[in-house]
Amino acid sequence: MLNNFLKSEKAEKIRSFLLTDKYMMLLFIIAAVVTVFHLDAIGIALIILIVSFTLVISDDLMATVLPFLLISEALIKCYDSFDYFIKIVWVGIPLIAALIFHFVHYRHRIRTGKLFTPMLMVSIAVTLGGLGFISAKQYFSLVSFYYVFGLGFGMLLIYIMLNSYMDTPRDYSVKGKFTNIMIYMGLFAVFMIIEFYLENAAQVFANKGILYMQWRNNISTFLMFAMPFAAFKAVKKPSYIFLSMIFYLAILLAGSRGGMIFGLIELVMTLSILISIDKQHRWIFIAIAGGIVFAIVLFVQDFFGFFGSTFDRLIGGMSGSDQEVRLKLFQRAFQDFYDNPIFGTGLAYMGNRDVHHSAKFALCWYHCEPLQIMASLGLVGAVAFAVQGISRIILLIKKRTVFNVTVLVSYLGIEMMSLVNPGIFCPIPYLFLVTMFMSLVEFVNETDAVKGLKDDILLSQEKEILDDEDEDENEDELIPVIYK
Repeated sequence: MLNNFLKSEKAEKIRSFLLTDKYMMLLFIIAAVVTVFHLDAIGIALIILIVSFTLVISDDLMATVLPFLLISEALIKCYDSFDYFIKIVWVGIPLIAALIFHFVHYRHRIRTGKLFTPMLMVSIAVTLGGLGFISAKQYFSLVSFYYVFGLGFGMLLIYIMLNSYMDTPRDYSVKGKFTNIMIYMGLFAVFMIIEFYLENAAQVFANKGILYMQWRNNISTFLMFAMPFAAFKAVKKPSYIFLSMIFYLAILLAGSRGGMIFGLIELVMTLSILISIDKQHRWIFIAIAGGIVFAIVLFVQDFFGFFGSTFDRLIGGMSGSDQEVRLKLFQRAFQDFYDNPIFGTGLAYMGNRDVHHSAKFALCWYHCEPLQIMASLGLVGAVAFAVQGISRIILLIKKRTVFNVTVLVSYLGIEMMSLVNPGIFCPIPYLFLVTMFMSLVEFVNETDAVKGLKDDILLSQEKEILDDEDEDENEDELIPVIYK
């Protein structure tokens, strides 16, 4: 009976709807309601049911990406809430059942992908981390399993599954659809910040400065993931560059020091690349960049007045005057590497909680990816991650297209944020998203007929002109009908 329904015309219409802008907006509204009314448990249950339904009815995993990203964003406010969410872990049962059904019913030929070997090296290094140093109790704990498996062989398995199911028959552009998904993700991050400010408007007017957000680094990371996707869509429509600037303004409102610095680097990098590659809109981008500089100079006093607390924290952390925890962790990382240089102390080593007492079911982070690798995984981990990082960059620059440049800048953004935050050492959602990036790029490189960056830009702009002409023709045809 289910098999007959999945082959029916009604099921096909549902599958098509799950990839439309209307559906994405509906998901956005659901996530907004969850955020505004703090319906965390209900939100998780609802999104899990939506994703489970999607996995059953559709063979296209792309339809599950946006609900996953939106609920990941909505839940970043729930800091140190392991005891709460472990009580409702049973809501994951439908998801597990749906995943099993999906990969059995819609089974594809297994494809390992170009990054299989580097990821296998990382998986082995992560699994061996702490060998000869960490206690058996710590290594075989639940938190250790989540991070060791999630950062290692678990993510390798996800990469293989993504590669294997990427060639699902589609009637849409994969890179265009994914770009829209990332923009929706960024817009929801902006919504979360605006909603938080509106909820605490009295405090904002009283202090005349930004609000404290415990989740500022996480929300800034999401925005840095999304910013290049909005910016490089400006190749088609220059107005999208303003959306990327709104994303950066939201980062400033969040109050993240890392976001403020690295987000600016990412934005400048993006504008510089756009000015370099897009001859048609070059002077528009130059004028916009000039306008931003002029506005900052004109309102510099007001700017520093409102965002002053972030600058104060930045200067205090760099000087060490506020006993910055990160600086102490950085120092401890070198000591831990010295204690076990080959395999490190292991991801689940909790000997640094005297410096930073992390949340329950979280690692004792060093808040810096290179130091995390060095201290937790030793020289073996350093070699494996270096090979993986170089392999990713080669993949992203091997074929130069607008999409690949976008993904490259976004990937560099998360790598920069990972210099001062756990970042890419969080399996879900950050490393998962990076893994999806690589799988998508591999697929697009193999299936896209575009030969190079210049051709890709010209084709994109020509298509946009044709789309605009089609809209004008439709409007011209509509006018006689309206006035008939």
